[in-house]
Amino acid sequence: MLIRTNAWELRKFLENIKAIVDFRGKTPKKLGLTWSKSGYLALSAQNVKNGYIDKNIDTHYGDQILYDKWMAGKDLHKGQVIFTTEAPMGNVAQIPDDNKYILSQRTIAFVVDTNEISEDFLSTLLRSSRTFNKLSALASGGTAKGISQKSLSGLKLFFPKAYNEQQKIGSFFSHLDELITLHQRMLDEYKTLKKTMLSKMFPKNSEKYPELRFSGFTDAWELRKLGEIAKITTGK
Repeated sequence: MLIRTNAWELRKFLENIKAIVDFRGKTPKKLGLTWSKSGYLALSAQNVKNGYIDKNIDTHYGDQILYDKWMAGKDLHKGQVIFTTEAPMGNVAQIPDDNKYILSQRTIAFVVDTNEISEDFLSTLLRSSRTFNKLSALASGGTAKGISQKSLSGLKLFFPKAYNEQQKIGSFFSHLDELITLHQRMLDEYKTLKKTMLSKMFPKNSEKYPELRFSGFTDAWELRKLGEIAKITTGK
């Protein structure tokens, strides 16, 4: 049973943020360098999803020289909240591990005041529908809306007065995210398995025998017209 006691308080969002790491507009070419085939993964708005980072899409890597020149000592840490500013706007994730990453196009990272807000709670707060609606109202642009640091200065949100309540909320939703990610991976694996089985358990063009069969079945498949095995009707 949930018991409501202390009220939440309305704060300016940036009062809880010590700094924003923002390298928008920076490219390897502007640094006189190029992407590499391996190294440090660059995080752009394309692979930052809501609640997780997709490392299989829009993958670019930088070597040590590019990393040092790009990040300039502003290393990201595990649990740090990153946010997409446009195309799409409003996706939120946290750095998943202790690896180093390059903060790339249309993505910013928040350096929080740990006395005011926990990173898990910040991630949850930014992903709430109420916050997204407020961000959308502050955003600018036509089809592809974007949010600027100046716009963020006008964002006001409700926060629990008790820091430990923030921690409990953040921890709860962080655990849910882990479960969702786990089941998403399982779902992807089952989809891949199904696709593989469909290709192997049905004969290929001009062939009469599937590559894989259940035990006890050896006869050739036969070609039939659909009208011979089913009655086709059309609706009005």
